[in-house]
Amino acid sequence: MRVPLLVLSLWLCAAAASAQEQYPFTVESVKEQDGATLWAHNNGPAPISVVLRLTAAENVAADVPLPILAVVEPRSKQRLGRISVGDRRLSWRYGTSWSYRRGVYTAKHSPDARYRVPWMDGTTFTIGQAPGGTVTTHTTPSSREAVDVTMPEGTPIVAARGGTVIHVVADFTVGGEDPALRDKGNVVRVLHEDGTMGEYIHFRHQGVAVREGEVVAPGKLLGYAGSTGFSSGPHLHFAVTRVVLQGDALQLVSEPFSFYVGNPPRVFMPKTGLVLPADYGSRGGVLP
Repeated sequence: MRVPLLVLSLWLCAAAASAQEQYPFTVESVKEQDGATLWAHNNGPAPISVVLRLTAAENVAADVPLPILAVVEPRSKQRLGRISVGDRRLSWRYGTSWSYRRGVYTAKHSPDARYRVPWMDGTTFTIGQAPGGTVTTHTTPSSREAVDVTMPEGTPIVAARGGTVIHVVADFTVGGEDPALRDKGNVVRVLHEDGTMGEYIHFRHQGVAVREGEVVAPGKLLGYAGSTGFSSGPHLHFAVTRVVLQGDALQLVSEPFSFYVGNPPRVFMPKTGLVLPADYGSRGGVLP
């Protein structure tokens, strides 16, 4: 006797670090004869990497390898796979769980990518924390290659590399050295052409000057420095990150990167204590 019992368990294991990082992405199971088709809906400005797993699966099979791994383009609907009944004479059921991150899990940092210093021309700031120096807070995969630059609150922050703004948080008000504030910093993330992302953190409350989906060029104003989140004082946290697949989980990791100054550009790796004038007019730039 055929008993078509469908049990669908669907829950979100999102990459968003806080309630303010909600993103319009969902996975839908559409019932069909003898099975269902799984569809991803991405209604936001960022490409989404998603991993979907079957749970409590009995007498069903998928038409794609499991877990299902896909990149869903911005503002699109994409078929992830179909679940079909095995033996029609028997009962069947399945559940799903899925997780996602903004970004492209296949991204590779371009070896030619260069980054201007993310503050306005004619201003000078000092790197307070960078790879190879004394590290106090950059201990996670997503921050190990990041730099911190101390600057007064309200200092204009500009794009270090061009791309599309895919994430903005501007509503946080509090900063301090309590680890509970680690995911409470105001942020702008810019998706680059190679799929990596520029990550700018600790903007002041309502101190973001761009919106999600906006295309920005190098030097474009993103907002104003602050001390929101896990922070001992006003500064900019800047990192180049990408999504990677580790096992069947999506993780965010930081990438080494090079700054440049001058015209033509003089390229160098960031180092703790380096004093950096934003000089993009003189030949070769000036570095102390």
